[in-house]
Amino acid sequence: MKKIKFCLIFIMIFAVTAFSDSNEELAGRIKHAEKTLKYFTDAPDSAIPCQLLHDANAVIFLRQYKLGFVLGAKGGNGIVLAKDRNTGKWSPPAFIATAEGSFGFQIGGKVVDAILLIMNKEGLDLLLKSRFKIGGEISAAAGPVGREAGAKIGVPASGILIYSKAQGLFAGISFEGGVIASDDKSNQKFYNDEDIKIRDILTREKVEMPEVAKPLIKELEEYENKYKETHNNSD
Repeated sequence: MKKIKFCLIFIMIFAVTAFSDSNEELAGRIKHAEKTLKYFTDAPDSAIPCQLLHDANAVIFLRQYKLGFVLGAKGGNGIVLAKDRNTGKWSPPAFIATAEGSFGFQIGGKVVDAILLIMNKEGLDLLLKSRFKIGGEISAAAGPVGREAGAKIGVPASGILIYSKAQGLFAGISFEGGVIASDDKSNQKFYNDEDIKIRDILTREKVEMPEVAKPLIKELEEYENKYKETHNNSD
């Protein structure tokens, strides 16, 4: 059963990454990430804490689609940005794909938008290897909410903090966790480089920041500055 489950996962990842989107569609992923960030930072009482975004080593934006009838499947795509801990600057976005399989009674479908904060270097290192399993190689937990909540919880115990919102209906038993993999075909197409790897984009500064990503970077930096302003005023 486990072999069947993981075969399903990797078949889904292959299906997502084998045929990359057009550059316009890839740019749309980045623009959607900007909208998702605004959703999760606008409401003071339910926003991602400023401190956690400031402390994160990387941030993942995902859009997943889940369908199921007895045998369930989830696939999707998104982008990831890493932070240079020395300069505090965000990297250009790299494209990723995600998939998971599930067994048990289930029916329905939904769309899930999520932000995943990678809170430690180990989590970023796993991502740079091109593929990792949430809940397997790295622990994950639902992230706290409220802009000031980060100061109350201290250093997170989990390697990944998850913020998500769902549309649609899904009922049943599902296998939690999923595989996140580098979407190499999309990275190669978007950056016009057949040899580009996710590490080149996130940590090796081998590509320039694309114009379409600059509004997203601005949103990230402005939200982080809310923590910096509060932190400086309290010193």
